[in-house]
Amino acid sequence: LDQDVDKLTGLRIGADDYVVKPFNPAEVVARAQAVLRRSMAAPRDEAQSVLRAAPFEIDLERHEATVEVEGTRHTLALTLTEFKLLAQLARAPRRVFTRAELMATCLPEGDALERTVDSHVSKLRKKLDDLGVTGVPASVRGVGYKLWSGE
Repeated sequence: LDQDVDKLTGLRIGADDYVVKPFNPAEVVARAQAVLRRSMAAPRDEAQSVLRAAPFEIDLERHEATVEVEGTRHTLALTLTEFKLLAQLARAPRRVFTRAELMATCLPEGDALERTVDSHVSKLRKKLDDLGVTGVPASVRGVGYKLWSGE
């Protein structure tokens, strides 16, 4: 009975499948491959793969970010972490993301300090400043960052 409750709980909170002991390793591999096949077969539309938050356009599949400055589109030379930061902030441009949230989504190493986010944001800002895009990302003192200042 407890095993059934565990299965149902797991499935309700988002598990795709549930395997109980004892299990056959070949069956686990087959189940994992089936999940991968389903996820790869699902078509991604443009709305999911390209984020637009003017003047930015972020192509998640190509890992390419561009910014339009004075009518000219520039491709940004970003590190993986800078790309992840910009993409996360562009998903909700006026929402404030805490350092902890940005660490969890952009710095999955786990042993990074919260202030490591500040360093990456600073480097991202420098690259944008060099192109004439200033004050992005915007700091929210004592909380974290958002893409736009809201002014």
